[in-house]
Amino acid sequence: MPNTRTWYEASTSGDQGLVIEETTGRSVAVAYDKADAVLIAAAPELLNALEYLIRVDDELEYESAVKQAREAIAKAKGE
Repeated sequence: MPNTRTWYEASTSGDQGLVIEETTGRSVAVAYDKADAVLIAAAPELLNALEYLIRVDDELEYESAVKQAREAIAKAKGE
């Protein structure tokens, strides 16, 4: 079963970032650098994309797995 958690980055005062779990609204992490919060917030999607890529065993699913990986990387980069 894929990881269904979704985290997002929220700004705090200064250059810090807060990572929030989307469904519950609970704080997951506080990062002292906002760029780190963006990367931490992307962790569930990055994990899902990598697990999916490893499970893929035919070419039809490969394109979908690569798309998911690209989207997770973009989120991790704050794009």
